[in-house]
Amino acid sequence: MLAGLATYTAFPPINLWWSSLIGVGTLMLLVRGRRFWPGTGLGLFYGLGLFTPLLHFTMVGMGNPIGWIALTLFESLYLAGLGGAWALVSRLPLLEGASSGRNPLHHVPAGARGVLAFALLWSGVEELRSVWPLGGFPFGRLAFAMADAPVLPAAAYVGSTGVGLLVALAAACVAHMAKTLYERRLVPVVVSTALAAALLVAPRLLPLDTRAENGTVRVGAVQGNVATDFEDAFNRALEVTGNHAEATRKLADDVGPGNLDMVIWPENSADLDPRDYPASAAIVDEAAQAVQAPVLVGAVPFVDDIRYNDVLVWNPGDVSGKTTHPYYRKHRPVPFAEYIPARSLVRRLTTQVDRVGIDMLPGTGSSTLTVPAVSQDREVTFAMGICFEVAYDDALRTGVRQGGQAIVIPTNNASFLDSGEAAQQLAQGRVQAVVHGRSVIQASTVGYTAIINPRGEVEQVTRPYTQASLVADVPLRSSQTVADRLGPVPGLIILAGAGLLLSAGIVGQVRLRRKTTAQVHRRRR
Repeated sequence: MLAGLATYTAFPPINLWWSSLIGVGTLMLLVRGRRFWPGTGLGLFYGLGLFTPLLHFTMVGMGNPIGWIALTLFESLYLAGLGGAWALVSRLPLLEGASSGRNPLHHVPAGARGVLAFALLWSGVEELRSVWPLGGFPFGRLAFAMADAPVLPAAAYVGSTGVGLLVALAAACVAHMAKTLYERRLVPVVVSTALAAALLVAPRLLPLDTRAENGTVRVGAVQGNVATDFEDAFNRALEVTGNHAEATRKLADDVGPGNLDMVIWPENSADLDPRDYPASAAIVDEAAQAVQAPVLVGAVPFVDDIRYNDVLVWNPGDVSGKTTHPYYRKHRPVPFAEYIPARSLVRRLTTQVDRVGIDMLPGTGSSTLTVPAVSQDREVTFAMGICFEVAYDDALRTGVRQGGQAIVIPTNNASFLDSGEAAQQLAQGRVQAVVHGRSVIQASTVGYTAIINPRGEVEQVTRPYTQASLVADVPLRSSQTVADRLGPVPGLIILAGAGLLLSAGIVGQVRLRRKTTAQVHRRRR
């Protein structure tokens, strides 16, 4: 568990990125050479050490530990699988040093084979849990602990998946260095240390094209703030909407009407959908009129017995019910938070499922939102992701491929109070800025609202639980990074490689048992 806890400290809000090398490397050493079930148990305890503090924000959000415990246990099962898989694979003769001249890897030192095998298994498990089931849950990817690490530029070439592989390789090198240092073998110590350093530092030399290719757009990002009793705040009709309108009027006073191309409000910033409620529409339009620019508004429409999560464009002078508002509709609602899969079955385990009274369904439209830039007499297309969608490379990649010139992440962190969720999400936005070569504008109800440049650097950020706004000239880009051109290919290759390794480990274990059984029979004769 201590190794898992060491890995956790690499993530926000602690941000000791290098501690992931210690945690992951320790897991490699602890499990190597053990039998399947002890390896599985060690992997499980490692997972509990990592995910128990990392996912604590889910308890804060729910107000009870049921979801936190369930999600922690489920995610830890992946690490248990990793422990069992590595236990099997590490006992293959190829990794224990035995290798015939007929094997194409016979000239590769056994230590290097072990480093490669462990890193591939780690990355395969990380990729699997990030995409399956129900779309996966990427929180805890090693890449999202690397926002301040020198390896970050590699994200533009190999995505979050590839960055995780590089960090796992470096961690395995560190583990091998520690092992050979204990054995007093100088050459492997030097080589392992040099390789780990190269894997982490060399990406800083990679070129990142971050220049504005299509000019800039002047954006205001508004954080209206929500009372700490946020559930009551959202139940007090129009209070949240009024907070954001007030912050927008202050912004208009600071910059002057007509001096912004657009203003971005967070997810759920309209507690009553202005398309359905004239009183809400009046507040939103007053703010848009004050700033004389379109406002991107987060709203939740209810249609029959379902709901959606939208960000819509409100132009000054729009009239509720008589104007068609372009909108982006969240494509990936969060299972067990925004909708309940297999509700009747899960209800047998806990009635907490009924706290989500109306399921949210995914949107099926574009992953972009096109907004008129009023001072430039043109339209700007943004790649969109609402809240947790920032953690999914492919979700934002779709928007970039559809013409998104910058990325907008409206989010509502109010339910997570002072937990680590908001800081984790900000780090994810920084990594995604590099993956896609785009600026990221993150607008939160309570923080962090931030402007992130395509290098992953935070140029401006608000303090949590304050009413504030940011103004920035955001560069617009149309070219695609290598990572976006490769798409899912790196992840598929890693999954296939890890699957082949695991298959080899299983076959090796079966052969060993057969050999052992045959030897026992011969002795009995």
